[in-house]
Amino acid sequence: MRLLLCGGGTAGHINPAIAIAEEMKKSYPESQILFVGREGGKENEHVIKSGFKQKTLKVYGLKRSFSVENINRIKNAIKARDEAEKIIKEFKPDVILGTGGYVCWPVITTGRKLNIPTAIHESNLYPGLTTKLLSAKCDKVLLNHNETKKYLGKRVQTVTVGNPIRSDFTKISPKAARSKLGITNEEILIVSFGGSIGAERINEVMIDVIKEHSSSEPGVRHIHATGRSYYEKVTKSLGKTSFGGCKIVPYIEDMPTTLLAADIVICRCGAMTISEIAAAEVAAVLIPSPNVTNNHQYKNARLLSERSAATVIEEKNLLTEGLIKLLKQLENDKNGRKTQAKRLKSFFTPDAAKDIVKELFLLKK
Repeated sequence: MRLLLCGGGTAGHINPAIAIAEEMKKSYPESQILFVGREGGKENEHVIKSGFKQKTLKVYGLKRSFSVENINRIKNAIKARDEAEKIIKEFKPDVILGTGGYVCWPVITTGRKLNIPTAIHESNLYPGLTTKLLSAKCDKVLLNHNETKKYLGKRVQTVTVGNPIRSDFTKISPKAARSKLGITNEEILIVSFGGSIGAERINEVMIDVIKEHSSSEPGVRHIHATGRSYYEKVTKSLGKTSFGGCKIVPYIEDMPTTLLAADIVICRCGAMTISEIAAAEVAAVLIPSPNVTNNHQYKNARLLSERSAATVIEEKNLLTEGLIKLLKQLENDKNGRKTQAKRLKSFFTPDAAKDIVKELFLLKK
């Protein structure tokens, strides 16, 4: 199998692609894999670290409101099809799979023109613009949630496969993860983060939570990732990076170990984040980002809340006092945490990557 994977814009688009590529190489070592991402994308680092080859295209996402800049970006996307054609003709893929982000449009539309089987994977409950634009053109649309079908055209060929996560989450046990981080069985570990860039409101509230709660509770440990853009500001406000069982970091480098060690996670609710905390089977407090297209994070979170699999707080309602009260309830209710975590675990599909690989082979001519 010669597989061309395209996606980019966020790690949430790249990580599923890497998980699929890892499974492909594990099951079929002779396979040839190439990634196509956006030029200058920070998420490309994940591909490079994973050891896969990559090409990039000069494409940019559209602004939400109409602007002259959007017209120029559309022109760039059209021009990018010429470069995509060169890449495709040189690599000669059997199948092209997109995992989200605007870089998928020039690659998949060009692949269709060259009569190459194409598919796209949608990890969110509500499909993104790329999926909506490309779903009717693809041979198959692979879904994380079965409910996503109703947002797509009736003629779109869909298969529900779940959301693939990287194999790192199966390489360490929760017990080993806690030991690695120095967390005892008696301690409660809270992990909080707002994404690789960070989230200003989450950081503001976490500063107060750490000052007023986490650092003063002897049985509580807390790791908070500020995001690289906010690290200096947050550490300056707190005065130090480690105190009273709390640790402030810009970014969590080893997310599998950290999540598997955690008792409570406070985070955003992009599809990949949800899949990872579900795999870790941890009680979750979800704070949807209000700054995403179609409010898709809230829609992801609402599905979990309706099934009592997580606690959801909209950012506009996020207050220090209320969050501390909720954390105390969770800390003192071990059985409640475990029950919620088990419900969340039901949203994890352990064989998603394997099932996607099977679907790709069915497309191969």
